[in-house]
Amino acid sequence: MSGVQRSNEFEALQNTISGKLETVGSALRRHTLLEAAARILIAVLGLACFSLLFDWWLELSLVARVLYLLVGLGVVGYLLYQHVYLPLRISLSPIEIANLIDQSRKAAPQQAIAPRVASVLQLPGHLAETAQSQPMIEQAVHANYQQLSQYPFQESIDPRHTKHCLLAILAACLVPLCFIIILPETARLWSQRWLLGSNEAWPRNTRLSVVGLKYGQWIIPRGEMATLQIHAEDEAETTESVWLHLKGEDGAQETITMNRFQAGDFRYEFPPLQLPLNAYAWGGDGRTESFQIVPIDRPRITDLKIEATHPRLSKPFVSHFSASEGNLRLLPQSQVTLELTTNVKVSQIDVDSEDISLQWKSTDGKHFQTKWTHEKPISFKLTLHSAEHEINSHPRPVSIGVQPDRSPRLSFRYSGVRQRITANATIPFSIIARDDFGIRLVGMTSERPLSGTEANGKQDEDAAAEEQEFGETNNPVSGKEDPEKPVSKKTEHKKEYPVYGPADPAVETVIDQEKQVSISEMKLNPGAVITFQSHAEDNCYTGVQKTSSRQLVFRIVKPEELFREILLRQQQLRSRLRKARDQAEQLRDSLKLATSLEQAADWMRQHQLIRREAGQVSHALNASVEEMKLNQLGGEETYQLIEQSVLKPLQNLHEREMEQQRQSLETLRSETPDPMEQLTSRQDQILESLDKILNNMAQWDSFIDVVNQLNAVIKLEQLVKEKTEELKKKQVDSIFNN
Repeated sequence: MSGVQRSNEFEALQNTISGKLETVGSALRRHTLLEAAARILIAVLGLACFSLLFDWWLELSLVARVLYLLVGLGVVGYLLYQHVYLPLRISLSPIEIANLIDQSRKAAPQQAIAPRVASVLQLPGHLAETAQSQPMIEQAVHANYQQLSQYPFQESIDPRHTKHCLLAILAACLVPLCFIIILPETARLWSQRWLLGSNEAWPRNTRLSVVGLKYGQWIIPRGEMATLQIHAEDEAETTESVWLHLKGEDGAQETITMNRFQAGDFRYEFPPLQLPLNAYAWGGDGRTESFQIVPIDRPRITDLKIEATHPRLSKPFVSHFSASEGNLRLLPQSQVTLELTTNVKVSQIDVDSEDISLQWKSTDGKHFQTKWTHEKPISFKLTLHSAEHEINSHPRPVSIGVQPDRSPRLSFRYSGVRQRITANATIPFSIIARDDFGIRLVGMTSERPLSGTEANGKQDEDAAAEEQEFGETNNPVSGKEDPEKPVSKKTEHKKEYPVYGPADPAVETVIDQEKQVSISEMKLNPGAVITFQSHAEDNCYTGVQKTSSRQLVFRIVKPEELFREILLRQQQLRSRLRKARDQAEQLRDSLKLATSLEQAADWMRQHQLIRREAGQVSHALNASVEEMKLNQLGGEETYQLIEQSVLKPLQNLHEREMEQQRQSLETLRSETPDPMEQLTSRQDQILESLDKILNNMAQWDSFIDVVNQLNAVIKLEQLVKEKTEELKKKQVDSIFNN
C-alpha cells in the first residue's frame, strides 16, 4: 500500500473519531448553558424572595433597595462569568473531550478512551519518521479505532442531570407566576417598590405616617422649636409607644420615646435645630420610611423702604424702618412706593388689611415693590410664602399714619394791665403762632360798639348800599319799610392790626411778636367794651387754613375809678407787708432769747416764709405801678416817687439783706455757725428796712390822696368854668335872637 493511500485512510479514521467527539463537545456546551441558566434563575428567585422578606420586615429605604439590587446584579454577574463566560471561553480538542469523558465516568486507566483517541489522532503523524516502525503504528491505529468505534459516545451525557436542570428552570419560572396569581397585591407592591422606586408602605396592622412629610423631607424653620407629629392607625391592638431614631451629620445617634398625646397621636418637640437630621420611627409592627429633618430659614423681611413724594416736599421722603421704630406718618395725597427685600425667594405676599389692596411686582423673587396714593391711615400685615418650601413667615405688621397739615396754633395774651382800663391806656399783647409747615399771615383785630352818631351814620351807609343792591326803597306812600328788605344790624367797629406777613413762601413755623395797642386813638367813653382777637393763616396745599384765638375783652372805666382800685390793692399789699414785718420781729425775738441751736430749722423755715412774702409783695407792687403807667394814671414824678421810696428798697431788702440772713441761718446747722449776735443785728436791720418801706408806703398813700383831691378840685373848677361859659353863651344868644 502506498504512502498516499495510507495517509488518506488514517485521515478518514481521524475525522470519524473527531466528529463523534465534537458532537459530544457540542452537547456538553449546551448542557453547560442549561445548567448555568438554572443556576442564575434559582439565584434570581432566591434574591427576589429575600428582598420580599427583608423589605416587608424592615421596610427598606430607597437607598437600601438600590444597594440590594446592585448586590443582586453582582451575584448574577458572577454566575454568568463563572458558569457561562469561562466554560464557553475554553476551546476543547477531541483528546480533551475524551479526557473529560474519562473523568466523568471515573474510568480505570485500562478502560480510559483518552489514550486511544490520542493514538488514533497522533500516531499517524509519526509515519514520516524513519526511526519508527510503520507496521506497528498501523496496527495500533487500527486496533484503537476498532475499540473507539464501538464506544457509546452519546451516552456520556447524563440525561438525568439535564432533566434536573430543566425542572429547576421550570420551577424558577412557575414560582413567580404562582405568586403573582395567588398574591397579586403583594406582587404589585413589590414591583412598585423594587422596580419603580415607590415608597408605598407595606400593609401592616400598624401604619405610621409622619405629618407634614413631603418627598422624604420634613421641613422646619431654622432656629425655632418644632413639633414632630406621627399618626398611628391600628387594625388590631392599639399602639402604646412609638420610638424615634435620630442620626446627625456628625454620626451621633439617639433614640427617643415620643410623647403619646392621645390615641394614635404621638408627638415630640424638637429644640431649635441648625443642621439636618436623618430619622425614622417605629411602633407596633409598623415602621416609617427613613426621612430627613431639614431646618431652613423662614422667610423674613430684611429691609423695608418707603419713598414718598408730595407737592409740599422739596425732595422725596425716604425711610428705612422696622417694627421696633414705631409707626410712620405721611402727608395726605403722598405718592408712596414701598420696597421690601427678603432673605429667601418668595412666591407670594399676602396682605391682611381692610384699608388698602396692594399689588406687588418682583424682579428676582427677593425684591418686591408696590405703589399707592396715601389718603388715610392704613395698617396691614405682610405674610411671605417661600418659593422653595411650604413655609410662611410670621405676619409682619406695618402701620402708616397720616400727618395732617393742621391749622395754626395761637397763643394770645396781654400783660401789664387788667380787664378794666382807662380810655388812654396802652395794652401790650403777646402773640405766638405755630404751624407744622409755615405761617403765612398773623394779625390782630379789635371790635367795639359804635356810638350813637357812628351807629346812625353806619346804618345810613348800609341802607344806601342795600338800596343800590335791591333797586328799591321804602314805600313813600305808607311810610313803612319794605318787609322783604333786609335791615342792617352792623353796629360794631372793627380795626385790623397787621403783625406778620403775608409771607410767600411761608417758611417760618413759629412767629413770636409783641404788639402794643393805644386805646386813646379810639376815643372811647367810660363804660365802653372793646374786644381783641388774633388770627393766623398758613399756606396749606389744600387751601388756606385760618385760626382765631380767644377773645380778650376790656372795659373802659374812669381814671379815678381805676386809680381807686389800684390804690386799694396797694393798701392790701401794705397790710401783707406789715404782717410780714411782725413775723420778722417775732423771729428777731426768738434769736435774742435762743440758748441753743436746736430751733435752727424752724428759724430757717420762718425766715423763708417772710422772704417769700416780701418777694410776692414786691412783684405785685411792680405790677400795679406798671398798670398805672400803661393806663396813664399819675405822672412821671409819681412813678419815680414810689420806685425810689418803695420798690427799690423792697427789692434790695429781698435780694440782699434777706439773702444774707438766709445764708447765715444755714450756717447754724454746720460745724462753724455764725455768731448769734451777727444774726440778731442783721435781723434788726431787716426790721428797720421794713419799717422804712412801710412809712414810705403810708406817705405814698397820703400823697396820692392829696393828688386826687387836687385833681377833684381842678375838675370841679373846670366843670364850673364850662357851665359858666355855657350859661354866658345862652344869654348872648337870647339877646341877639330878641
